[in-house]
Amino acid sequence: MKQHLFLPLLTYPDMTSEFIIANAVALARHMQATLTVCPVVITIPDVSNALSSLIIDAAKMARDAEALSRSRASALTQRALEQGKDACVEVCVREIKAGEPFVAEALAEASRAYDFVLLESGGISRPIVEAVLFLSGRPLILYPAAPFGGRLDHVAIAWDGSRAAARAAHDASPFLERAARVCLLSVTDEKPFKSDTGDQLAENLRKSGVAAETVRAQAGSGPIGEVLQARAFERRADLLVMGGFGHSRLREFVLGGATEGVLANITLPVLLSH
Repeated sequence: MKQHLFLPLLTYPDMTSEFIIANAVALARHMQATLTVCPVVITIPDVSNALSSLIIDAAKMARDAEALSRSRASALTQRALEQGKDACVEVCVREIKAGEPFVAEALAEASRAYDFVLLESGGISRPIVEAVLFLSGRPLILYPAAPFGGRLDHVAIAWDGSRAAARAAHDASPFLERAARVCLLSVTDEKPFKSDTGDQLAENLRKSGVAAETVRAQAGSGPIGEVLQARAFERRADLLVMGGFGHSRLREFVLGGATEGVLANITLPVLLSH
């Protein structure tokens, strides 16, 4: 079945970088998938009053912000269409208009129609990353702000035998099917777990024609998210697959240690599934 990728294009206050567009087009080409780009145009309600108009022209500031958002949306969309055409990738466009406080929820809802959501790690997009991960019901591929070639020949799976790890491995099936190598990476001193399920999963992957192996590592005193990425990087993995842990408390997300470590400092593309 053809895969469908979803790439939000943020326009305000900061703009999506050129890296994620190039990475998304390269990934879509690698997977022979469609790519839907979604420019988010910010709308700002008129909150001006007599007092504020004496100090600043709030209405003009709102108009300027909206105009900047529309201009950036147009430029990013055009760039994605051009790069998609050059790479022979089918690029579709879906625009969202939302007030700034509601962008995260709007994107989480829009993401539910696609197979994978692509985002770039960054401080301004952190609430959006968390909302898409925990509220969309779809796996998220998070990229560092750097160029990647698109091919994901070596996939590392963060494996602790949990339901979340199993869910993430299943969600990564389209990548596992295309991978030349897969390693199940387990950190053995972080928490107790049984290794037999990982060994069985590796065996099943081998029966499916994938060169799979299990790898044990120790975290020591290092943050688990950083250790997983470091071990995956050492083995030259192109993608790290892991379950995303967390829950919402009064619209703020309380994250598990591994998830927090990855979101705080990402060094390679990571598929997160909740």
